Amino acid sequence: MVTTSSLFCPRCGKETQHEGLCEACFADKYVVFEVPQVMEAVICAKCPAYKAGERWVLTKLKTYEELAKKAASKDIRLAIKVNKEVRDPAILVTSDFINPNILKARVSVDGTIEGRPVKTEAEVEVRIRKETCDICSRIAGGYYEAIIQVRASGRLPTKKELARCMKIADDNMVRAEKAGDRLAFVSDVMELPEGTDLYMGSTTAARQISRAIVNEMGGTIIESPKLVGEKEGKGLYRVTFAVRLPGIVPGDIVRMHNSLVLVEKVGRRISGTDLATGFSTSIEAEEEPPKAASAREGTSTVLVSEDGNSIQILDPESYVPLTIRKPAFLNKKPGEDVQVIKTREGVFLLPGGGRGEE
Repeated sequence: MVTTSSLFCPRCGKETQHEGLCEACFADKYVVFEVPQVMEAVICAKCPAYKAGERWVLTKLKTYEELAKKAASKDIRLAIKVNKEVRDPAILVTSDFINPNILKARVSVDGTIEGRPVKTEAEVEVRIRKETCDICSRIAGGYYEAIIQVRASGRLPTKKELARCMKIADDNMVRAEKAGDRLAFVSDVMELPEGTDLYMGSTTAARQISRAIVNEMGGTIIESPKLVGEKEGKGLYRVTFAVRLPGIVPGDIVRMHNSLVLVEKVGRRISGTDLATGFSTSIEAEEEPPKAASAREGTSTVLVSEDGNSIQILDPESYVPLTIRKPAFLNKKPGEDVQVIKTREGVFLLPGGGRGEE
């Protein structure tokens, strides 16, 4: 005769399929998780940010629906309390709109307790509320921590230079935002006769932008902090970054290496073309080579002849034939017009036949 032994629940006495408590008593003993039935999620009315606890989190979400569901899911996950006996809990939150301001969320938790698989579900009503986040509030209030003052040494910056500075600022703010600096914004731009002032929400971003401008365009930075208040015993400062672009710009002709050089690029180094030889040369911008003239002062004359390493042109003022060294950049033929510049060092051809940058 074959005999079988039955298993009984030690709590209620009912027959069960496994050792220990039956399903009903097991579920009664262990509450897998707890979560409020009604919750509130807060999103920003102006930007794709939501509030997680006391902290605002910026997202890249494009629609209100996506942002609301993200905020609801995050708040539920923060509020849910999973039983400590549950091993390897997996939490799943899905939601749908009941109306434009209310979501019905379904929450499920999977795991194991005492080696037995458990899964429990619950529904949560999430009400969506709009506020203005901390950053949007600061932007609206004209908040700033730093000022970048873009000027030029001994001259007025050109529109092209100022536009380039703004592009550098925009590019660096995008990188700063991606790195988590939510204060990387421009609260105001003041266009002045002598240059441009950028009012920055972040001192760190302002410093990065100032350095990026000087790295690309040359010049200097003077950093000046000013105490404006105190918070929790610590001084609050606003910092002014005085960015001074070089006095030399592309199109200027400077004295460099005992020769005249047409400046083509200005940055950490000043580089250009030696007007006597036609070859490229450069110098550290800190050495500040003296300006001799500008390509805009150039004038047209005639290339009379070419002979080996020398050429003959007409003096642009007296029309007397002059013999000068043939520069490497010469691409004109005798009888054609060329652009020249007349200086106290003599007459020199200008590369490209142009008059420099306006």
